[in-house]
Amino acid sequence: MNSRVAPRAATWLLERLGSGCRFEALIGDLLEQFEEGRSRLWYWRQTIGALTTQVLEALRTHALSFVGAVLAGCVFTSLWQLGCSHAFQSVYLNLAEVKQHPWTLAALLRLAGMQLNMVSEYALYFASAWLVTRVHRVHRHAVLLAFVAALLAQHLPGIARLLFNAPADPSFAVYLATQIILTVSQATCTLVAGLWAIRAKPLAELSRWTRFVAILWIAEMLVTDLLFAACRVGEFSYRRSEFYLSMYAVGAACGLYLALILWRENSTSPAASRLSQP
Repeated sequence: MNSRVAPRAATWLLERLGSGCRFEALIGDLLEQFEEGRSRLWYWRQTIGALTTQVLEALRTHALSFVGAVLAGCVFTSLWQLGCSHAFQSVYLNLAEVKQHPWTLAALLRLAGMQLNMVSEYALYFASAWLVTRVHRVHRHAVLLAFVAALLAQHLPGIARLLFNAPADPSFAVYLATQIILTVSQATCTLVAGLWAIRAKPLAELSRWTRFVAILWIAEMLVTDLLFAACRVGEFSYRRSEFYLSMYAVGAACGLYLALILWRENSTSPAASRLSQP
């Protein structure tokens, strides 16, 4: 006779959001009591209660470093982006004139400048995520998620303005989709960078599939940026916005999948194996 199967979602939340050996013991106790006849509702009540208690304890003992880490990441991101906007401003000036003479030295220099700007953006994602997870070391996953949420919140007013001032022309959908996809891409890159920085395993011990997905994701994003920059300086004639949006959307989807893989590998718990036991 097979034993009862506990709510997988509740156990998953305890494994991913709970911290310390106390939660591993708690999961074992909950699974044992559930097999003895406790209800699924009881299991969920215990899960929510344990996670709520952990959040309250964390806020009471580590609130200052937690909030400070998120603020430090936001300030660092703003300063970095401000510096890049001044450093690469000349690259994006008078692009219409450059398009009239593609494949010239000036166009190639503009293209190189745009690529360097994009590389600096990716460097920002890793640097900001590393900073946030180093300022607050106790609950790195939680502070990383809070930082990503703060980055997303910064773009919400712009998206709301687009919706409020929606023009009647069909290009409005392209502008809105561009803003949303680029916002999700930034959040995804920051999340992946943070999970990569706090990974529990050394790089050599990560699975081959994880490394393959990471390489594929990085290559896809770099190629998309290169094609988009080449189009802006006139060295690439394909100008349909939907093409680049779809490529950025694919990159964001690959990044989310990689983030899920890294989250699972970072949060491996011995109690996880008990879920599959009959």
